[in-house]
Amino acid sequence: MPKIELDNLKIRKCRIDDVRDIYEIQETVIDNFKEDEKGYFLPFKEESYLRIVNNPENDGEIYGAFYNDKMIAWIFLSVSSRMKQIKSFIPDIDSKCADIDGVIVLPEYRGNGLQKVLVKYLEERAKEKGIYNVVAEVTFGNEFSLKNLQDLEYEIKNWYQKDENIKRYILLKRLSK
Repeated sequence: MPKIELDNLKIRKCRIDDVRDIYEIQETVIDNFKEDEKGYFLPFKEESYLRIVNNPENDGEIYGAFYNDKMIAWIFLSVSSRMKQIKSFIPDIDSKCADIDGVIVLPEYRGNGLQKVLVKYLEERAKEKGIYNVVAEVTFGNEFSLKNLQDLEYEIKNWYQKDENIKRYILLKRLSK
């Protein structure tokens, strides 16, 4: 696994010309899942990423992490109507809420703390938008992601059954104003 210099990591909001990389990273990560990891991340079609990048006000924003000008990871801050469903699982949310709807790191760059770096970056973008509640979902069994989020002060608030094989924790972090 290549060790990266986090000082050389650039994070920015993705553009239309990044959509192909976003999709290819998704496919690489899913192709590298072990059988018991299937369901950790539910894939989008390339057209969905294009829609998100073109309509951030209604769908949210994707931020890419670039190392040596190559996207190696990304995170999706969702602000979609799906928030109503998520809020129903956590009734004490009293203001705007956003969802970490995916953190994807290329397999060869895992172990560099990129998930935590991207989540912290996303939290700052959420605060800039006046959003102080951030929700994340983690599939049961994905102990690495669960630990990372708990290390960042996300609390398990609930869980739900996604389908017959997938259960997910719902975590919440209230950001300071």
